[in-house]
Amino acid sequence: MNRTTAPQGYALPAMLFLAPALILVAVFVAYPIVYAGWLSFYKWNGVSQPLFIGLDNFIRLAGDATFWLSFGRNIVVAGAALVLQVFVGLAIAYCLVRVVPFVSRFFLFCYLVPVMVSEICIGLLWRFLYNPYFGLVNGGLKAIGLGDLQRGWLGESDTAFLAVIVVMSFTYLGLYVLLFTAAVRSVPESLYEAADIDGAGHFIKFFRITIPMVWDAVRANVLLAIIGSLKTFSLVFVLTNGGPNQASEVVSTYLYKVGFSSFEMGYAATIGFAQMVLTALGAWIIFRFLRRASGGGED
Repeated sequence: MNRTTAPQGYALPAMLFLAPALILVAVFVAYPIVYAGWLSFYKWNGVSQPLFIGLDNFIRLAGDATFWLSFGRNIVVAGAALVLQVFVGLAIAYCLVRVVPFVSRFFLFCYLVPVMVSEICIGLLWRFLYNPYFGLVNGGLKAIGLGDLQRGWLGESDTAFLAVIVVMSFTYLGLYVLLFTAAVRSVPESLYEAADIDGAGHFIKFFRITIPMVWDAVRANVLLAIIGSLKTFSLVFVLTNGGPNQASEVVSTYLYKVGFSSFEMGYAATIGFAQMVLTALGAWIIFRFLRRASGGGED
């Protein structure tokens, strides 16, 4: 077979196999992005004819304090995800593989249950748990003698955002435990045996062997957590809808209210377009930082 002409013979079948995925990406990803970018230059209520207003929406966005406060909360959510989901998930995965492997399947199943359940159902369940009158959270505090700490967790500005972060951490933790469990199991056993000979404990093994050996998985999961945190919507919408008094507002819930409550579709498209750009920029910065941290150098 002529190697110079063989790829041409496979080009058509390859394109046929790729066509369904490319069509889906073009229709449901590329087109909405282009359309949102186009609509961001218009004032439109969703019904009447769009009115071209140039950069007015972007100028308004630059001075929109609610948008930037919402984006700041997304940054906080991302930071919490890195600690409470990615790092804790890696630590739990190490324990399941290296410390208590005989019960790893049972605990892995327990951690995966929230991942398998719809986010809407998770949000509704936690609303019952946080209920100030009959919720399990306040009931548990009262049962252990901490009744003074009882409060309306989702109804108070001081606690609503923290309560949402707790729910997110419990919901998504299992996904990272699963991903890291597969990565930790791929670490050569000989490295741990050598560490045992040197008398290293689990703390040293975790930081000196496990983390460096699964760094590619760490980098991928950090990016996954950052991107997911910057576009989170479902749990916030179900739990608080951004309230009370916008105390737990994130960009996606603010976008939803602007578009479907105030019917400012053009400005909502601007918010969505800016969210996409900021998310891509944040992911790129984190990726380069992690690449340098691992000694990978420049792209």
